[in-house]
Amino acid sequence: MTADQSLQPTKPELAILKLLWRKKSLSAREIADGVAGDLGWSYSTLRTVLERMHEKGLLAKRSTGGVNTYAAAVGKVALLGRMIQDFTGRVLELDDAPPAVLFAQSKLLTHEEIEELEKLLRKEENEQ
Repeated sequence: MTADQSLQPTKPELAILKLLWRKKSLSAREIADGVAGDLGWSYSTLRTVLERMHEKGLLAKRSTGGVNTYAAAVGKVALLGRMIQDFTGRVLELDDAPPAVLFAQSKLLTHEEIEELEKLLRKEENEQ
């Protein structure tokens, strides 16, 4: 399975999504405080990236009182499943995705999300 590359986040986009998965909804300023320093970006660069992510369908945007707030528009497990399927097929040339138990030590996924990822990967594998 080769996923649509426009739906695959870049490394900085993934950092923003991880922050939003943890915090749910943040203003651009709050996102900048959370990740822009690590990325070495200016605030205007971050705003441009947020708008592009919104256009790609990775972020939902809501304007309240002149302040835009952003939230992840893609589910963590669904996106990670897509990325794993793409990586194992395109890079590793494997027909089957690795078992989700490999991600048991992940700080990003809860036990329930790992189980959900396992189901998603097995479903994708069975459909091929």
